[in-house]
Amino acid sequence: MARLASIVGICLVTFGYSKCVFVSDTGGTTALIAGGDGMASGTARFTTTLLLRDSTGLATTNFRFGEPINFELDVQNRTAQTVTLTFPDAQIYEFVVLDAPTGRVRWRWSEGKAFAQVVTQLDFAPYSSKTYTVVWNGVLSNGTQLMPGDYRARGALVFAAFASDPLAPSDMASPVVDFSVR
Repeated sequence: MARLASIVGICLVTFGYSKCVFVSDTGGTTALIAGGDGMASGTARFTTTLLLRDSTGLATTNFRFGEPINFELDVQNRTAQTVTLTFPDAQIYEFVVLDAPTGRVRWRWSEGKAFAQVVTQLDFAPYSSKTYTVVWNGVLSNGTQLMPGDYRARGALVFAAFASDPLAPSDMASPVVDFSVR
């Protein structure tokens, strides 16, 4: 018990609480604290992709002004082990839209939402995937419609750095998807 306490203490002091990643292998199970960088020992455990669909369900990167955008985030466990992610609250995933030229966040799916303040665990069986979908009507937090222009989107399982930098590297986040509204 003392050994575990000292390891946790060293991790907290060395990396800070939000960057602490605890990995254990107990019979083929890996546990990760999602508040970390989403990478265990520098090894990518997930393949994460984001697909944008129009109102008919067709995959596209071109949308009409006022047309809803369907975000589809797919996260696949690339390992032969069950991976358990632990989140500090009930929010598991996030989607953002950024201005293409400036990188300024224009919309966050979670903005204005409340999440239960309870530790949440998510299990990924070996080689399994989970898909999260959100339909966005294009209305920004100030009540205006997203104007025609070029934008970028990204989806992620929530990890600490994502809140302050939606472009932070992590295998728990999709590559950026460029799209336009005309």
